[in-house]
Amino acid sequence: MTIAGALLLLSVGGLAVVGCGGDGGADATCGDGGPCGADGRADATCADGGPCGGDGGPAPTCGKVQPCGGDVVGDWTFVEVCESAASIAALKADFAKMAAESWCVGQTLVGVEPAASGSLVFGADGTYSLALLYGGTLDINYPASCLAGLSCDDATAGFQSQIDAGAYPVPTVTSIACAGSSNCVCRATVDSPRSAAGTYSISSGSVLTFTATTGTANTKSYCVEGNALHVLDTSSDLIAMKR
Repeated sequence: MTIAGALLLLSVGGLAVVGCGGDGGADATCGDGGPCGADGRADATCADGGPCGGDGGPAPTCGKVQPCGGDVVGDWTFVEVCESAASIAALKADFAKMAAESWCVGQTLVGVEPAASGSLVFGADGTYSLALLYGGTLDINYPASCLAGLSCDDATAGFQSQIDAGAYPVPTVTSIACAGSSNCVCRATVDSPRSAAGTYSISSGSVLTFTATTGTANTKSYCVEGNALHVLDTSSDLIAMKR
């Protein structure tokens, strides 16, 4: 049996950014509103779409910061992604539609952990530049009925060989590893570089409009709280600290 590649989806969601404080290194604030772990990342996304707290429960702040405006000028460095419950629900719904037309109707998306690195610079002259590597991991459960007796090691080898040969249907997927005894849960790592530049403007006190050099405009609410910048979407929250 040939393992076919699943169509993996990953929404943009909120992106956390951080820079050095005036003292040369204030601690970052991760997606759960608390300090980042030793590796600079918050815990994995929990069942409700928010980042997990230390006790395994959902943290309360993801996607709940309200627009408040503030000064965005400066250099920002992405360190963490925060996805809200609404964003996770939409992602799983899109995945379910894809699965219904795929080689494995029973596959389900069981985990999402987005990640980001790079920089976002706002100039005092009204220009901006973005250099971002967006990605993370998706955990997909493949029931035994889809695997026709293949082991999870076989599934890993089949998927990874497609990736290595450039034949996998989603080029942003860089690796896959599957584990399990009957069903296989396969973790796909996604990396998608993005860059943009252009001008930005602020309206209504708390609305940022990015206009890229291509002419494409993108509008989001935002809030600066101390050293943290939250860029808000209908389904996600971006957290930052300014240098």
